[in-house]
Amino acid sequence: GFYGSNGFCLFNYFIRKRNPSKWLTGSVLLLNLVCVTIIAVSYSIVNVSAWKSSALAGENNKALIKRNRTIQRKVAILIATDVLSWVPFIIISITHFLEQLDASSWHSVFSIIILPCNCIINPVMILED
Repeated sequence: GFYGSNGFCLFNYFIRKRNPSKWLTGSVLLLNLVCVTIIAVSYSIVNVSAWKSSALAGENNKALIKRNRTIQRKVAILIATDVLSWVPFIIISITHFLEQLDASSWHSVFSIIILPCNCIINPVMILED
């Protein structure tokens, strides 16, 4: 069905070619890929900006350098968790759709563990001092 058949009320990305919702699912996956790319590029720009700011501050402003390094670390973790969560998910969804892989049993792993953990890490990292 539209949602997984394993008891989770989550959108089923792991569909086959004969599924009537293949265009909707493909559109959502493409949108996810675009969003992950925009997020990664945006965070990378923030990271580079913080690095340049630290370089301009030189050795004179230790507090600014420390703050910028903290921002850089958080941004790097945010980028890594987003990419490491969503890119494999999208690749597995596509290979399942192309019938190169049966990822039916992976739906619960991504739905219960990987994607929610990614959603939890992002705000925790932003709020962490």
